[in-house]
Amino acid sequence: MGELVKIAEFDSINEAYIIKSRLESEGIRVYLLNETLNSLLPTGGFNNVIIQVPLEESMRAMDILYEEPPE
Repeated sequence: MGELVKIAEFDSINEAYIIKSRLESEGIRVYLLNETLNSLLPTGGFNNVIIQVPLEESMRAMDILYEEPPE
């Protein structure tokens, strides 16, 4: 699989799922850390959901993540 890199971190699992869906729709493999922990204990700051993608797809993922929405 290769090395995974963190591209984003969210307090809410729902926000992470939105980004995950967006990246996967572009063909990027996405991995969530703390997904289960955050759904069980949704507050506290120590259990943020971390989005990771393969290193070779990270630049494209960042471009998608920070692109301007169409007007």
